[in-house]
Amino acid sequence: MNKCEEIADAYRKVTVAGAWYGPSVAELLLRITPAQAVKKPDGGTHSISELLQHLLLWNERVAKTNESCELPKWEAEKDWAEAAIPWNELVERWSKSRDLLEERMRNFSMEDLEKQTPGRTYPYKVMLNGITQHTIWHSGQMAMVHSMVKGK
Repeated sequence: MNKCEEIADAYRKVTVAGAWYGPSVAELLLRITPAQAVKKPDGGTHSISELLQHLLLWNERVAKTNESCELPKWEAEKDWAEAAIPWNELVERWSKSRDLLEERMRNFSMEDLEKQTPGRTYPYKVMLNGITQHTIWHSGQMAMVHSMVKGK
């Protein structure tokens, strides 16, 4: 197995099944109702839906990044201000973006892993590993929010 396949496999475990720490994003999404998805916990900043939409946005950005398309800068006021996508459509779009990103990871050129990510100061391997770490962080947030809103 090459490094690109290792990165893709790690991403798959986090997003589909096999995460060592608990449910993957897909497994977590099966437990969430549309009503739970849009509810913000008391004192909370984001709903599950907002967090998933944020993951969708970054999946799409990372998948599109190449020599002619820089990875956009993170701008919280813009990223979190996107119009809400209805839950079922959001889950479907996230799933498709997940599939496309995993495919991109699997087919990524080994020679390009060390090249600088356009728009950043680090190589592609950092970006590709980073989107997995980013997903873990927000899936943990989603699980916490779910535990806070599911009984309400």
